Amino acid sequence: MADESAGTGVAELDRALGGLYWGDNVVWVWEGGELSSQRLFYDAIARCREDFGRTGYIVVSSDPAEVKARWPWIEILDARMGTPIASQRGLLEAIRQFCVRARRPLLLFDSLEAVSGRWGMRAASDFFGRCCPMLLDLGAIAYWSVPGASQYRTLHREIEQITQCIIVVGRDRLRISKAEGRPPGVQGQLFRYSVHDGTLQLQPAQAAARVGAALRAYRLRRELSQSDLARLARVSPSAISQVERGERGLSLETLLALAGRLNITLDELLGGEVTPDYRIGRRRSLGDVSAGSVLPLLDDAEAGMRVYLVSMPRSATVEAPFTHKGAELVGVVSGLVQVLLGSGRPVLRRGETLLASRRGIDAWRNVGESDAHCLWVLRD
Repeated sequence: MADESAGTGVAELDRALGGLYWGDNVVWVWEGGELSSQRLFYDAIARCREDFGRTGYIVVSSDPAEVKARWPWIEILDARMGTPIASQRGLLEAIRQFCVRARRPLLLFDSLEAVSGRWGMRAASDFFGRCCPMLLDLGAIAYWSVPGASQYRTLHREIEQITQCIIVVGRDRLRISKAEGRPPGVQGQLFRYSVHDGTLQLQPAQAAARVGAALRAYRLRRELSQSDLARLARVSPSAISQVERGERGLSLETLLALAGRLNITLDELLGGEVTPDYRIGRRRSLGDVSAGSVLPLLDDAEAGMRVYLVSMPRSATVEAPFTHKGAELVGVVSGLVQVLLGSGRPVLRRGETLLASRRGIDAWRNVGESDAHCLWVLRD
């Protein structure tokens, strides 16, 4: 695939996520199912090796020979006890060196269960908290996995705060729990999966199953029992159990009342997560932004805001790609930028901003000695 994104190897999942962006850390939370099924998701992306410049597997407790037998082309980073990169510091540096030596790296990690078993839960959480942002900055795609059991709740919270994607896998279901940089509606999608001739197949789940999975996800997130949720919904605990298994639904009136008592929106309840009060505009492309370009980062119709990244090589002038009616803000990220308006041509240094409230911006000119970048923010 192009530098813009990579595939998971599972077509239906790629359609939902829009592929994986370079820098995505994907955490698979295993709530049930056979170990063989879990490995198939790793298999699927590992077979897409033409999308990646380099593929590595971080061994913490697995047998490297078994990993090589499964994926002969993969490189092993052996972090087992007694190896030179067995420490947190050594492993982080080995991962960094692996990524900087090739474009489009893919890393598959042993389960965080093994990492926490080696270093303890707090140290495993700290390792993830340092490694995940580093991989984002290096433009690597990484697969992590962690059990869904309650004893890993502290680790789950760290993961939820910092990673880009979370996919929760049950016995026959898969739910997108977090998907940064994707359009509204991606988070919370539920699929049923099956395995035919060793190949994963996903299908969107029926409405009742989606409601049940969302309720269960939200209940666990809030650490509520089925009886607690039943009391709030004013139904029986057995009814909540049936809903979570996808065997029945709840009326719209009941769902609205439950959302009100939980002090969340219906969308948040049916999404299974607390909708974050922010949106991220991710750069999908790998490496530097094309010179002389205006790259869209974020378009939020509800907020009435759009954000673009303007990139200018030395001495270049970049024209605004369209005329806009409304307030416009320019913030210089790097370089020295002259903003061309009908009423003047002011020059901004790094860290300075300009607000054009009456007439739009015509163009930007790099008047410095190096490449320049600025953010162009539109209020519709």
